Amino acid sequence: MNFKIIVALCLIFCYGISGTGFAQVAAPPVLPSMSIVTENAENILSWTSQFDGVKSIAVQRSADSVRNFVTIGVLSSPKKGIQRYVDELPLAGKNHYRLSVNFAGDLEWFSNTYKVYLDSAIIANSKKETNKPATTKSVPIKDSVIHNNTASTPKSTEFHYTPSTHVYTNPYTGHINITLEDALSKKYSLRFFDPNKNEVLKVSRISRPNLVLDKNNFNAKGTFQFQLFEGNELKETGYITIY
Repeated sequence: MNFKIIVALCLIFCYGISGTGFAQVAAPPVLPSMSIVTENAENILSWTSQFDGVKSIAVQRSADSVRNFVTIGVLSSPKKGIQRYVDELPLAGKNHYRLSVNFAGDLEWFSNTYKVYLDSAIIANSKKETNKPATTKSVPIKDSVIHNNTASTPKSTEFHYTPSTHVYTNPYTGHINITLEDALSKKYSLRFFDPNKNEVLKVSRISRPNLVLDKNNFNAKGTFQFQLFEGNELKETGYITIY
């Protein structure tokens, strides 16, 4: 009887530790997604890379969503795991960010694009509070959770482009994967548009649950918007990248 009581107490003790003693902060999302936090007029980008054989990850920024991207920092030979980039000198107004992932085989792949809006008054107030010069730098970190060292909780910035699980670019081939489990029972169609909103490609009927759309159908590189319809009803809008 005493032995049973001791075992029961041990189980309760272990359960209490596993339930409360090892809570961890959630890791950043896996590419092609990333998270952006705005703190003290600085934009902190973080993501989890699941890729091997990456030569570099370039952080690119633009004032619009699809054009005029410039590289503001490069992480050389990054390993799998969590990385972070701190943009200490963001633009006043709209900041669009994306990552250019360059693989060892000279394959370039882009992450999703995210928009951050930063009011000029926030930047001005931040400059008054600190005398240090503002620079833009990259800060890669190892496989560890990023902790906030300030007393205040940073506000997460809303992003505008959510990665699709139905229509997406294959990072290894560059072709477009279309995954719709109920394609046989429903009438799905797809339309693709260039940055000027011109329709460049239409798939009138998706007849199989898994399809691969050749990237050469687009005849150009860049970011394209897609619209997924079920019959005449618009089900999803998103973006794919042709490289």
